[in-house]
Amino acid sequence: MSCNSSTETNCACSKDIKKDEESNFDLVLKEKWMEAQKNGVFRYILNIQDSKILEGKYHFLVQLNIDRGYKRRSPENIISMNQPFNGKDFNFTKLVSEEQIMNLNNTDKDDIIAINASPIEYCHSLLLPQRCKQLPQLVTKHSLLKAIELFSLSLSSYIRVAFNSLCAFASVNHLHWHLYYLRWRMLLEYIDLEEHAGPIQILRNYPAKGFCIKYSNVQNMDDFVNWAFLIIDYLQNKQIAHNIYITRGKSNIKENKEEYRDVRIYIWARKSTQGAKDIHAFNLAACELFGHLSIKSKEAYENVTEEYVTRALREATEETFSSVAAEIKALVESQ
Repeated sequence: MSCNSSTETNCACSKDIKKDEESNFDLVLKEKWMEAQKNGVFRYILNIQDSKILEGKYHFLVQLNIDRGYKRRSPENIISMNQPFNGKDFNFTKLVSEEQIMNLNNTDKDDIIAINASPIEYCHSLLLPQRCKQLPQLVTKHSLLKAIELFSLSLSSYIRVAFNSLCAFASVNHLHWHLYYLRWRMLLEYIDLEEHAGPIQILRNYPAKGFCIKYSNVQNMDDFVNWAFLIIDYLQNKQIAHNIYITRGKSNIKENKEEYRDVRIYIWARKSTQGAKDIHAFNLAACELFGHLSIKSKEAYENVTEEYVTRALREATEETFSSVAAEIKALVESQ
């Protein structure tokens, strides 16, 4: 499957697309994002030249986005998982007012949503929790809660939230999460998971092996946040690079094929990218581990195969997953 595309219409050819619900949050975010694009605030106008689903069992989504490859800001030099915030480097306190599109608190402007000036997809924005505290790129429980709360604010089944740790393709060492709408149905919204410990499940029948927590497997929002943060905090304390992807999932795969009311948090422990050369046609960050690949070269886009992607995902995650699975199981069972 392939289609030429741009901005919100970039997936009109996908077979499973339905008319999506929108909340006031969705409407305001989309309006403000499009207004910023119209006013030239971005480094480039989002232009996904082509999209396709790779042939094979995993249905990887590949998109050609040449501008992001060559017009985005150069990533910060990340050398350590515990690298401190450096105010001399680019950070999100330096955003101009036109880049700031939504305040999530009534009392202050510390939790905001801003545009991502180098968008990967429609409405690609940044969730910036406690922005003025100048925190490094380490997940806090507050930031995780704010990321999950976006799924309460939005009615869209296509909203996605992602986090890249230091040494896992984070490009700025200032606490931030990625937010965007991906109007394609994706395998990891409904793939079967394997029981591991407590509410923690394993994504095993997939090249990027990792951990998953489903909202339907816990009692309430506090439990959802706490269980996910338990794993994330373990990885941070061990200085293990990781990526996180939050997506809606099918509520009940067997009984209702259209309902996407559940929420899944995927957590991948992976090889550190410190000092690693860019040997792939794409960065292996959270979106790519989820199955959404943005490619900057037309030649690479035309030649990429499922076998190539599968091998890259396995190389990034398999060894590290195997090294932490038992310890995380014991940690969960001890709670």
